[in-house]
Amino acid sequence: MKLTTTANCPMCCSVIEFEWETKDIPYFGEAMLIAGVCSCGFRHSDTILLCQKEPARYTLEVTEAEDLDARVVRSCSGTVRIPELGVDVEPGSASESYVSNVEGVLARVSEIVAFATRSAREVGNAEATMRGEEILESIDLARKGQFKLTFIIEDPLGNSAIASDKAVKSGLTDEEIACLKTGMILLDAEDACI
Repeated sequence: MKLTTTANCPMCCSVIEFEWETKDIPYFGEAMLIAGVCSCGFRHSDTILLCQKEPARYTLEVTEAEDLDARVVRSCSGTVRIPELGVDVEPGSASESYVSNVEGVLARVSEIVAFATRSAREVGNAEATMRGEEILESIDLARKGQFKLTFIIEDPLGNSAIASDKAVKSGLTDEEIACLKTGMILLDAEDACI
């Protein structure tokens, strides 16, 4: 089923058309896919699993090239961690969801690190440039199956996951949940001005 709604763009106030579509995603069940693009360049997409989920952490030890094919569903509330690289990708207010694989997520991280490394080089920050180059080299080796890493995705809303027989799913404590960002802006009705 596909629905279309409209809303005002938060960047330019033009009307954006959003498409809402339900799909059955292997391993994860029924999901609502939402996407909208404004002519000003603003984009928003999200994947919401339609079944009730508990807050969860998925951990995958990437030890061989085949592990890079593991399917990753990252909702707009998911945090990706790769401790060996010192990388945490946390959701923000414009965070987008995606369905990819571990290699695809590494490619996204590589693009961001490459940009930050070029910026550090331009301003003469040798330490940050060297660290960025080290991360990029490690990602390149990991994509060749020559660098072992731990791929973690945590989601306080339970809408993110890793589909692999090697992935370990565990719960999150209340303290861990409290430390995670959701990418959503929540308003307290008691504090709101009316």
